[in-house]
Order: sequence, then C-alpha cells, then structure tokens
Amino acid sequence: MACEAALTAGALGARMTGGGFGGSAIALVEADAVDAVAGAVHEAFGRAGFEAPAFLLAEPSPAAHRVL
Repeated sequence: MACEAALTAGALGARMTGGGFGGSAIALVEADAVDAVAGAVHEAFGRAGFEAPAFLLAEPSPAAHRVL
C-alpha cells in the first residue's frame, strides 16, 4: 500500500523491504514532491485504518571518488 500510494503521488520508484514484520518502504522522490508523496502515503494508511507511518528523509551524498 505504501509503495502504490507513493508511486501514484509521483515517486519515481518505490519498493518494500523487510516486509516480514511490517517492514519498510523506500521511495525515490524528487525534492519538490516529498511533501505530496509523504502526504499521500499518510492518507492511504489512514483510509485503511492503520497507524500513521513514520518517515525518514534522506538526501543522497556525492559519489565516491579516489583521494590521492
């Protein structure tokens, strides 16, 4: 449900991970769409009667490079 809601709201990709005990979902989202995607996931959980999900936001770091 989290992945479907995220994708519908504009996530570029979404995937469940560790779903055996509730698990987590990770979504790749453009910076300007984060609030809309998080809101859509939150609303989907509410409509289904589930507790509100927690969100951990992360920004990618620069690519690895060799230091000489």
